[in-house]
Amino acid sequence: MNKIKFNKNLSIMYQDLMQQKSIYKPSPFWMNAINLFTKVFKKKGIKNFRREKLANKYFIPLYHHKRQENIELLIKFYKKNKFSKKLNYLLDNSINGFQEAFSDYKVFKGTDDIKKLPTLHNFSESKFGNPIEHFKFDNKFFSRSALNYLLGLTFLKSQTKNFIPKRVLEIGGGFGTLGEILKFSNIKNFKYINVDLPPVSYISEQYLSNSYGSSKVSGYFETRNFKKININDLKPVSVLCSWQIEKLHGKIDLFVNFISFQEMEPNIVKNYLNIVSKLAPKYILLRNLREGKQVKTTKESRPGVIKQTTPKHYKKFLEKKYRLLSKNVIPFGYKTFDGFHSELLLFEKK
Repeated sequence: MNKIKFNKNLSIMYQDLMQQKSIYKPSPFWMNAINLFTKVFKKKGIKNFRREKLANKYFIPLYHHKRQENIELLIKFYKKNKFSKKLNYLLDNSINGFQEAFSDYKVFKGTDDIKKLPTLHNFSESKFGNPIEHFKFDNKFFSRSALNYLLGLTFLKSQTKNFIPKRVLEIGGGFGTLGEILKFSNIKNFKYINVDLPPVSYISEQYLSNSYGSSKVSGYFETRNFKKININDLKPVSVLCSWQIEKLHGKIDLFVNFISFQEMEPNIVKNYLNIVSKLAPKYILLRNLREGKQVKTTKESRPGVIKQTTPKHYKKFLEKKYRLLSKNVIPFGYKTFDGFHSELLLFEKK
């Protein structure tokens, strides 16, 4: 796609976003970022979007957020000191995220049931967007985003029997990792729908079109004027904007949200989960910090929420139709050195 058309489409999507109900506009956590993302991508395009600092801060997770700075410091350190090859190797892999990535990969490989769908062990991630971190294990490529999803899906498989997620809806799917994983899943006639805010939704559309081919992806401008969006009529992959979720009709098997619900206020999450419940997924898979995202303060420039969304909110919003089936931090989630818990929650339809 040429830059003029790309920028025009971004502008239209942004204008449409600003005309929606407040509940579908960016939350306080995302408000400034959406404006910045639109400007950055218009200026730079998306050839290198996966190494854009702002993107790494918001929707492209890294094992080391300050990886480049750490490497530069390490090079200076090398010049002043002489180490053995073994020590150099250990230092390198500690700084560049390899050891953490390999730890996650080992958990995934050691716990995934390769006899159950979705098939996960054939997955290898695309280099589209020129990622900063891309680790090669067993001749396949993985980012932190990919390994997060693979661990989440492995957890799902471990807790369910004969469940095949043929219709998957995700809110806040970032650049499209889960959709790409499903391409390798051996699930026949599946449908993946990612609902997100523009311009991130547009990045996801471009990423997944590169992976699947544009003929298999329904983008925003294909569905923009639809009054009703029938899930069964969609292409294998669809990327919708936040406000379009109200137009979805049909049923899904699995709903997924990783992290982004906690970047929204509770009332926004409640609205989304009410709509999701009407689509009747058998399972709901969430990953979030047990303790909630940081609260916004006037003293700090970093993004934050006005009111935290925590697991108690999910349980309350879903209690009429869903029960909490299982939760997990170790080995499928993550516990930080300072005591925070990235926790997977699996809800089952009653």
